[in-house]
Parts: sequence; structure tokens; C-alpha cells
Amino acid sequence: MNVSSTDTIDIETLAEVIRDELAPELALEYTDAREADAEHTHADISKANDLLGYEPTRDIREGVREFIDWYQANREWYEPLVRRS
Repeated sequence: MNVSSTDTIDIETLAEVIRDELAPELALEYTDAREADAEHTHADISKANDLLGYEPTRDIREGVREFIDWYQANREWYEPLVRRS
């Protein structure tokens, strides 16, 4: 089930948002696209809306900030879990 937003964001803008929250002084580094890279995604939240009544309530900047705060508060147990997966 797609759980996302009705807004679209390109990967460069997402990288900028994350960089701005973590270390605004860093420069983004660009490389050539990989064969499996998607040029576009087509998130559709209609199933989540129909089944769960899901409606996005945050924009990308709010979501990134909240995730960073959550990650920093839970890093001790979360990092080992991710590394084992």
C-alpha cells in the first residue's frame, strides 16, 4: 500500500531538504544515473485513503524534521536493527 503524499518532490529537492536540516554547509554531489533509477514515481494514496481514511497531514519539510528528531532519539536501538537487516 502506498503511504505518501499527494504532493510530488524530485530527488534533488528531497536531498536539499535533508541537507538543509542536517548540515546546510554541505554541497550536494551528483553522479550519473544508474540503470535501475526511476525517473518518476506515481504514488497513489487512494487505497490507504479508502481502507484507513489516510490523509497526509505534513509537508516534506515537516516530515524530514520529525524523522530526524525521531532517529536521533532512537538511534541507539535503531541503527543495530537496520544493520542486521
